Amino acid sequence: MISSTSPSLLDGFVDWSILADPSTIEKCRQSLKDDGVMLLPNFVTPAGITHLKEEILSCPHNESTQHYTPYQDQGDFEKYPASHPRNYKLHSSASFVGRKSLETTTKVQCISMYNDERVIDFLSKVLGHKLYRSKDENGSVYSYRITSNHNPPWHFDESHYTMILYLQSSESGGEFEYVPWCRPTRSVDDEVGHDIINKILIEKDNNDDIIQQVQPQDGMLLFFAGAHTFHRAAPIQGNTARIGLVFTFSEDKTFRNSDDVKSSNQWDPADF
Repeated sequence: MISSTSPSLLDGFVDWSILADPSTIEKCRQSLKDDGVMLLPNFVTPAGITHLKEEILSCPHNESTQHYTPYQDQGDFEKYPASHPRNYKLHSSASFVGRKSLETTTKVQCISMYNDERVIDFLSKVLGHKLYRSKDENGSVYSYRITSNHNPPWHFDESHYTMILYLQSSESGGEFEYVPWCRPTRSVDDEVGHDIINKILIEKDNNDDIIQQVQPQDGMLLFFAGAHTFHRAAPIQGNTARIGLVFTFSEDKTFRNSDDVKSSNQWDPADF
């Protein structure tokens, strides 16, 4: 039986019965292996979307504009030449609300969702091994807000796994674009990762054969191996911002993001 830390607070926010279905676990396991992503449409209910989005929008947000590599750092010019994919830099912009701000809300609903044992138990069963919540003070739980003026770039995550709850769609665009399981390790020195960056961002060949797309829907849960998957949110069009709630997980119980990644993202206005 899947346990819960605070069932009453989140009852009606999500369809918990989905996570308790053994056939869903097997289907998600196969999808993650074959497609590189696991999708649960309509996991968050309309009421849950309303309440989680209201909580996020009640918080101060940080307008982050950065210039960094696809590893979310400033590169390694001692080991690699400036022209090497390891040092290729992109413009990044988005609005963020980090964990520190979400923890100050009246009901702390977003944090309660992250801490609910039913979520991490389900994901661990899908993976077939124990998963741990990130210890990062902001990068563990955060929300993003993307408008047509923003540019969320292609990147690898530093944390092993990432879960996104989609709460508000834009009029068009904003697809989740990704190259599944394309980096064997989490190392910034992984040559296969360098090759992907070169192919997608520098050579800019016709990459339709390797870039996959998911059209997010409000209420959808998306889960993937962010450290091994090159990904981005495609540009959006229209006046409505795309809003998502992000949870990160690790195979290491002590995982925290590096200072470089924290500095590059600026997840929470409390830090700046």
